[in-house]
Amino acid sequence: MEISPEKLAEFNSKYSLGREEGRGSKHFLRIKVTEGALTSQEALKIAEIAEKYGKGHLEVTNTQSIQLHWIESKNSIEIFKKLDELGFTTDKCGQAHPQPKYGDVRNICTCPVTGYDEDELINVRPFVKEMNNFFIGNEDFLDLPGKFKISVSGCRNDCARAQMWDLGLFALKNEGKIGFGAVVGGSLGPSLPGPQVAKPLNVFIPQDLVFEATKSMAKIHKKNSSRESKAKARFKWLVDKWGVERVRERLEDKIGKKLERLNYQGPKISDKEHSGVRKQKDGNYYLNLPLFGGKLSAEEFRSISHLAQKHGSGELRTTPYQNLIILDTPQEKIKTLRDDLKSLGFKIPTTNLRWEGIGCSAEFCGKAIKPYPKEAMRKVIRHLEEEFGEALKGLEIKVRATGCPNDCGLRNISNIGFLGKRMEDEELYDLYLGGRLGEGAKFSYPIYKGLELQEIKHRITYLVEEAIKEGFGTFDEFLDSHSEEELKKIGIKDDE
Repeated sequence: MEISPEKLAEFNSKYSLGREEGRGSKHFLRIKVTEGALTSQEALKIAEIAEKYGKGHLEVTNTQSIQLHWIESKNSIEIFKKLDELGFTTDKCGQAHPQPKYGDVRNICTCPVTGYDEDELINVRPFVKEMNNFFIGNEDFLDLPGKFKISVSGCRNDCARAQMWDLGLFALKNEGKIGFGAVVGGSLGPSLPGPQVAKPLNVFIPQDLVFEATKSMAKIHKKNSSRESKAKARFKWLVDKWGVERVRERLEDKIGKKLERLNYQGPKISDKEHSGVRKQKDGNYYLNLPLFGGKLSAEEFRSISHLAQKHGSGELRTTPYQNLIILDTPQEKIKTLRDDLKSLGFKIPTTNLRWEGIGCSAEFCGKAIKPYPKEAMRKVIRHLEEEFGEALKGLEIKVRATGCPNDCGLRNISNIGFLGKRMEDEELYDLYLGGRLGEGAKFSYPIYKGLELQEIKHRITYLVEEAIKEGFGTFDEFLDSHSEEELKKIGIKDDE
């Protein structure tokens, strides 16, 4: 395909392919869905790209992007041109570079129903739009020591999970003023100094300073984070080395203003999806469609897009839980929308298990065992639904699976998580319990190691059975009421 040198230079600043090796796929393409927002017409075009270049398969990620696999490098310029025409870009993936200096600002994670949510503190979409417009394709921020991840949420759920990012911004009210709190240096992966819950800056950031504060924090990362090795290149390494006070002082130096001090650990509530059917500010409704691990065929994506046009405004949102939201449906059309989705094979469940279940795509990156984390997560959730049915409605549980220590499946922050081990012929998992974000945030701990998936299902079943029997409203409360040794005994039947 003919392309001018000027356009090629622009593409180099906005697009890249990622490398992978699983299932015969050599490259993936991660499309940034900024603010998680796309129209039905845009979705239809993405479905076309997936069908033509990615074997008709696509996945919604837990950073609200859309990922395609089986992409051949010879088609990259043609795909980039199509994305450019649509106004979409990609992450600048750095797997091909063994040294630090190829980091970028990744897709900024945000509340998918911001501007629509009846209970939100503030509509954060204008702030996220300003940030994206500044960072995307900005060559000054394409040579960061390591990638820089940001979340911005204005809802009371902190659905964007502030505490797991390099910079997490969450709305709060201070003496009648609505602004933002901030936490820094979060990460779930093993790069140094290991998994970290983001630390509170304990300042109030006014709305008129939030963009400047975000830009300044990215500059601090660029200038001061380690370029010695990729293992030290994430912002959490600098936060750990400097301490929060020095990071805060440097931020205030850059913005030229002292920020008001507040005392907080982070959002009190975090990591809750906007599940089900909910009323919008304008009186219409939105429906959150659980994709159960984010997997879709191009044909399914196309059908959902048509239904969004038929029953709503055609506006769709990707969520940080690998789901899709259909916006702007009048109340009288909700039942028909649900029926139409059911006819396509999509189940609208009665519990949060499917909405908040997350699995990584390690089968493509080549780090997972068969049958792969997403499928393992789906099997466990189906098993719990069959075993307990409506009894699960009164118990909040998160089941998540990941295929390697990088933890793309969020096992570290799940009250039930499992980690696959790569073996020659066996399918083995380590079972983790007790991870959470929000007040009292902590990472999960391993309770069983090297179990077959069937055994994992049994042991989770015993624990859930006991939590229901004891009348707990959340699985976290149940876990907190028992020691690790007690939980191990519950997880193994007496006759075993």
